[in-house]
Amino acid sequence: MNIEPGRIIDDFFEKKKCQYAIPVYQRNYEWPEEQCTKLFEDIMVAFRRDKKHFCGSVVYSLINEKHSIYQYVIIDGQQRLTTIYIMLKALLDCAEREADKELLSDVLYNSDKYGELKITEQTKLKLKPIKSDNNQLLCLMDGRYDDIDQTSGVWKNYELFVGLIREYLEADEDRSVKDVYKGIEKLTCAKIQLDSEDNAQEIFERINSTGVPLSLADKIRNYVLMTDGNQEELYEKYWLKTELLVGKENMSNYFLDYLNLKMDGFPKESDAYECFKKIYIEGKYDNEDMLKEILHYGKLYHTFCCGDESYSKRVNELLLGLRYLKQTTCYLFMYPVFVDYENNIIDMDTLEKVLEFLQNYSIRRIVCEINSNSLRGLYKSLYNRLYSVEANKNNYYDTLVSFFMQITSKDALPDDKYFVECLKYNNLYRKNACCKFLLAGIENQGKEKLEISNLSIEHIMPQNKNISKSWQDMLGEDWEFVKDKYLHTLGNLSLTGYNSELGDRTFSEKKKLVQDANTKVIILFEDVLDKDEWNQTTIENRADRLSNEILKLYPIVKPEKLVEYREPGYTEFSLENPEEATSTSINYYVLQGERIKTISYAEMLRSVIRKLYEFDKTVIEEMAKNDEMLFPGSEYPMFSYDKNKAKGGKKLKIKGTDIYQSSGFSASFIIYIVKELLDRYEIDENDFVYSAKPIDGSAKDDNEE
Repeated sequence: MNIEPGRIIDDFFEKKKCQYAIPVYQRNYEWPEEQCTKLFEDIMVAFRRDKKHFCGSVVYSLINEKHSIYQYVIIDGQQRLTTIYIMLKALLDCAEREADKELLSDVLYNSDKYGELKITEQTKLKLKPIKSDNNQLLCLMDGRYDDIDQTSGVWKNYELFVGLIREYLEADEDRSVKDVYKGIEKLTCAKIQLDSEDNAQEIFERINSTGVPLSLADKIRNYVLMTDGNQEELYEKYWLKTELLVGKENMSNYFLDYLNLKMDGFPKESDAYECFKKIYIEGKYDNEDMLKEILHYGKLYHTFCCGDESYSKRVNELLLGLRYLKQTTCYLFMYPVFVDYENNIIDMDTLEKVLEFLQNYSIRRIVCEINSNSLRGLYKSLYNRLYSVEANKNNYYDTLVSFFMQITSKDALPDDKYFVECLKYNNLYRKNACCKFLLAGIENQGKEKLEISNLSIEHIMPQNKNISKSWQDMLGEDWEFVKDKYLHTLGNLSLTGYNSELGDRTFSEKKKLVQDANTKVIILFEDVLDKDEWNQTTIENRADRLSNEILKLYPIVKPEKLVEYREPGYTEFSLENPEEATSTSINYYVLQGERIKTISYAEMLRSVIRKLYEFDKTVIEEMAKNDEMLFPGSEYPMFSYDKNKAKGGKKLKIKGTDIYQSSGFSASFIIYIVKELLDRYEIDENDFVYSAKPIDGSAKDDNEE
């Protein structure tokens, strides 16, 4: 790497037979008006004072020589160089003297006096931006102004510079275009040319660490394209297609999904780029293989988010349902399932059944008010928990449902009885998306589908806190109790396109409005319009009917064969009886749905502590600061900043902390510790299970000694 003082004009644009390309992995040209104006002002000050003006660094590397034109790639400084190049073109168009025009043309274009360079429309320009900007720049440099996108940064800043230059020239007849050019000649930079042995990616990351932060997608794009001599083809063939499928604004979220598929644990966004590089290196990918994989999962992501006609109508309906219910966490499980479909391991019918289960299981969780904080971990580990035993793929759907029927954590499948009870008595209105979805499902049976987005949820008994006297009389002596208990429940809810019109009207007025409007909502009003009064009995009867309709519409199809999902010999234990861990060998634990493989109880404890610390470090830090005993009468604190105070003090393997934990505990005591720590973090005990099997009775109890 050679670092030298340089001049923008002398060392870059005035050189003959050269072209500086902005690589495809760089951002679009986007310098704002304020920066361009400030640069122009700095140039004019440099001219007046006859002093140099430093404008930053330019990092570049020679990548090719074609027909005697040396092609360089700009690693840093693209925005400045592009801005100055546009300014020079504006200066050329403002010039009147032929000598000035010739000077500026020599700076802007490669010329071929002897016909040896085979110059094309592309290579005649000394600057080549990324593709979207390059088209605009080509039009500008050719004078094809009518073909330019008027909203592009290239055109906007060209117009700005033309205006600034003309304003400068018109202020004094003695001023000339040459003044501005001389000012540009004063621009200096740190000229950094990389050698072939330099790591361009590393240098780029260091340079950009202090500038405008790159997104996760930006960093990954740079990583897989910067070092590739075939970067333009790879960009067009893979990256651009992925970006179009996923949506530029969704790329970073998509990559977090991708990383969750490829690694244990959940990477933080701040660590995600390093995780990606680790996957790339350890997986021994080359750039094209990685981009192929990124595109493949990008196509699946697009399918989940937008649908895909190559799948059945039913698959697309179910994907739409999951999107409407905002159940995107299940995508982590769906990726490998869809790959199994692509590889003919399952057929379309099985894929439909799996998606139907996911939709209907999600509905049950929402209606039964099961906290969603374990879902991400559940779906991340679910595929491996189900299908690490290859034979389970022969009973694909049965294995999935069997799993949810057998687990005892809060992620277990709510049965029909409990689901119906929750449908009838829980506050369904506050689960707005799910409520609309279920009501529309009832209404849309066997007829033209109603568009949910055009409808609103209507309360038959009105929401008004000061309910009218006629409603109080209809509801009876206990009207306040009835209103509080049933207002937002299924039996009192319907869909309408004129919510504001119904409002707090009397029951008879509401019915008349519905009848006169000839509404398309028919099934939901069946047992409303034929009633003379609306009270606890009619609400409960309607809830019975609608809940049974929902149960039929969104069933959980029982497995034909109950599949044992546990590994042979292993049993899942809760924290209820810690002594069950004695004389057992552990192989994994599950915390809030996430399954983590482990080889010992000691390792499990360290892993649990690490995850709790990442969730909220203040709890453990406070315990360590106070040398707090985990149990009354304990001899040692569980955590301490003093190694000597912790029993067998082992430093937490967590970056940035100097906390030590006590160690050397029996398996059963470790379960007691986990139980107490979860309590400190206010995590339900049912969110934790571990899998273990008996070991030889003569074997030593599993501990850290």
